[in-house]
Order: sequence, then structure tokens, then C-alpha cells
Amino acid sequence: MKRFNFLPLFRVFILLLITVLSFYSCTNAQVVTISEILSNPDKYHLKTVVVKGEVLDVKHKVSKKGNPYTVFALSDGTSAIKIFTFGTPEINRGDKVKVKGIFYKVRYVGRYTFYNEIDATDGWIKRE
Repeated sequence: MKRFNFLPLFRVFILLLITVLSFYSCTNAQVVTISEILSNPDKYHLKTVVVKGEVLDVKHKVSKKGNPYTVFALSDGTSAIKIFTFGTPEINRGDKVKVKGIFYKVRYVGRYTFYNEIDATDGWIKRE
């Protein structure tokens, strides 16, 4: 009589469980206020954050290498922070958005230095 081997089935189950938990943790991030981030920049430096607010100023630009990017200010009513992303998201001044990205207290890009900025390139920007 041949015995059934549960090891392949167990591996599939574990892989599926890890995938579901990873997806849940990525989509269920807590919203942090912009004021909280700016009051404690060391705590949030290089961390993934989710913020929401109103778009104040949008600038669509093209880098020297020809890559389109967007920079805009996001305000929660008490504080504002700069958001950067490659590409050209469809947002306008006055839009209410939620942004997921990596917060940088200080970021060096070539000869430029940026302070208190969220890079949403690998995150997302969603209208609310």
C-alpha cells in the first residue's frame, strides 16, 4: 500500500499563507498624520508611511535623462509635506489623496539634497 506524501501540499499551504499575510500587511497600513511625521522625523526616516490630505501644488517635470516625474505638496490642514514620484499621476490642486511611500528625513540625489520628503515611486497615490 502506497502512503500519501503531505509534504508538497504543506509547502503550497505555507506559501499561500505567506502570500496572503504579506498582501494584508501591505494594504492595511495605518495612516499617520503629516504633523506626526514632521514632529518625529528620526522615527519615520526610511520607513513606509501612509498619509492623506489635500494636494496644494503639483509640478510635472522631466529629468535630464528624459524620465517624467511629479512633485507636489500635500497638506493635512495643519502641516504640509513634499511628495515625489516618477511618472505623472492624474492629480490636481485641491484633490484629496492618500499616499503610500518611503519617508526621507534627508535624501541625497546626485548634487541635490532633499529634506522631509515622501517618495511614492514604489508605493501609490490614490484619490479619495
